[in-house]
Amino acid sequence: MRAIVIHGEKDIRLEELPMPEPKEDELLMKVACVCVCGSDLHYYMEGGVNTKRIVNPQVPGHEAAAWVWDDRAPEYGLKKGQLVAIEPAEACRTCEACLAGKPNLCLNQRFHGGPPHQGALAEYFKANRRMIVEVPEEFSPAQVAGLEQVGIGIHALRKADLEVGQSVAVLGAGPIGLILMQLARAQGCGNLIVVEPVDYRREAALKLGADHAVASFEEVKALNGGQGVELVLEATTDPAAPAQAIEIAKWGGRVVLVGIPTGTEYAPIDAITLRTKELTILSCKMMGDEFHEAIYAVKRGLVNVDALFTHHVEMDRGIEAYKVQAEHRDGCIKSVIYPNGVLKK
Repeated sequence: MRAIVIHGEKDIRLEELPMPEPKEDELLMKVACVCVCGSDLHYYMEGGVNTKRIVNPQVPGHEAAAWVWDDRAPEYGLKKGQLVAIEPAEACRTCEACLAGKPNLCLNQRFHGGPPHQGALAEYFKANRRMIVEVPEEFSPAQVAGLEQVGIGIHALRKADLEVGQSVAVLGAGPIGLILMQLARAQGCGNLIVVEPVDYRREAALKLGADHAVASFEEVKALNGGQGVELVLEATTDPAAPAQAIEIAKWGGRVVLVGIPTGTEYAPIDAITLRTKELTILSCKMMGDEFHEAIYAVKRGLVNVDALFTHHVEMDRGIEAYKVQAEHRDGCIKSVIYPNGVLKK
């Protein structure tokens, strides 16, 4: 079968790999499509995400939609040919974190798409039943693949404790930032300001409901009465973004860090500003059990995921899709790669 494989920093190849061989508790999946995520771009551009480095050739792809392609499907309550979502974070369900209801913090987690666990950017993939999420029949493959990022946004907003009418700034208008701002709007936020240096992404933010879209965090305070905002949602790769969030947060405000920074460290923060404003700083790792809430948000139109999918390509153009998205070319917000052909079984 064909797969896209990352060998190291900016070394990405289209290769032939052996077909997956499902174990007794796994099912064979035929991959419909895979979205290119920001963490995938970290692996491509930097050879790793933070301290997790690519040592052996790595198949990326964790935002996936697939058809169940196994004759044993009925034994698991599924139908062969059924379109499903893949939960890439396989939790053990027995460790302290899992038993506390925090599977995203599982101490024994196997994250498919991050080394050493292979991802879904191939013609076929194998998954155990716990990783398979049933979805409405009317969902397109791209919508199904986009559910994982919507779930991350829901997880972040739950931590944010947003109240109706509160002002919000979103740092970054990539896919996660655009999801966060839509969820904040759906939850009844007040003044909604998006900060994004790339012009076409600012335009996308305005179309999706932002009140303001500006190029620099320095413009935020003036747009909200000079005091900053009550909630800052950070969704960038910039190590300086947490310091910027602290600067634009209102006294008593909250900051939720969602983005994955380039490198392993944030830039220094102003401790005096942080303390005197008495800010609450929260971080977000993936999502917990929010998949079904993500399905609801997309089905009800609370999040327009289709607006994020600017590029749809087949496997032969998959490597170019990575480069276009990484370099912010051609108006790209998010690429969707179809290993078995666009919308074909």
